[in-house]
Amino acid sequence: MSVLLVDGDNLLTIGFYGVKNAFHKGAHIGGIYHFLNTLRRSFETYHLDKIVVFWDGLEGSQTRRKIYIHYKENRRQRIRSEEELNSYNHQRDRVKQYLEELFVRQGEYEYCESDDNIAYYTQNSPDENKIIYSSDGDLTQLVSETTQIYNPSHGKIYKKNDTIVYDHEEILIDNVRLVKMICGDSSDNIAGIKGMGIKRFLSLFPEIKTERLTIEQIKEKSNILFEQDKHNKLIANLLTGVTKYGVFGEEFFDVNNRIVSLDEPFLTDEAKENISQLISENLDPEGRSYKNTMRMMMEDGLFNMLPKSEDMWTKFLNPFLRLTRKEKNKKKIKVKIYD
Repeated sequence: MSVLLVDGDNLLTIGFYGVKNAFHKGAHIGGIYHFLNTLRRSFETYHLDKIVVFWDGLEGSQTRRKIYIHYKENRRQRIRSEEELNSYNHQRDRVKQYLEELFVRQGEYEYCESDDNIAYYTQNSPDENKIIYSSDGDLTQLVSETTQIYNPSHGKIYKKNDTIVYDHEEILIDNVRLVKMICGDSSDNIAGIKGMGIKRFLSLFPEIKTERLTIEQIKEKSNILFEQDKHNKLIANLLTGVTKYGVFGEEFFDVNNRIVSLDEPFLTDEAKENISQLISENLDPEGRSYKNTMRMMMEDGLFNMLPKSEDMWTKFLNPFLRLTRKEKNKKKIKVKIYD
């Protein structure tokens, strides 16, 4: 069983800002088209049996923000025009409607982030071969014998023991989580050790390029380095947990590990139950129709985006038709998809 797990907001954002010049009757449709076309092409490329899209739920960052008040604080400060925000939200809702018609599974749960949803899915589906579609570095920690990740920014799929370019430096994919913990992450507004960028981290611990390291090993080597040079302020900062916000000692390692790690996903019981259903149960075809899909495509002007040919509709929809046949041949059980 081959499954594509999609970080929905990540993929939509790529299309929304990347396909800038796609409009229909004055409305931007780039995000919608790019999203559907990506799923279509992925189905063909990876010979998929199932596609599951997860979305960030309302107040999804709340749990981590209780642990670390600055978490994603910068994102709340980003200013979008009302027109841009309305367009994004419209395309987000519209994509969800398409996915329902196209037999693509999806989940969105209040107080839950898509990263945690994807993590829980991978941890509870040992018999499936999974490909995660996301450019989010957090999800690299989920790579295993049964899980790979496709990074659209790199145009490359990564598997266990691969190296990856992270913040312009090449490191072992298993160490991305460790680097985020120690060096911080500007995209999530996570403060790292003061003065510790990835280049300086690499100069102290070149092993992260080739060996999977733990925080205990980092501390152990840091103590040795400090014994050799007690005037090394950077090592002192690392050992005492100094960030731009103050001196936190062991609390630094505990907090950063909890907000970066996906070992124990922050999910509600409702989310866990619904994700378990998405893994083991099947969708009810009632109410889903390709007539609805084609009507929506006409309304949104997506037909203008297709390569002009007599069979353009068939070529675009064929992968989804095959996905539909796979689902219809299974046991029909209603599944709560998203709130």
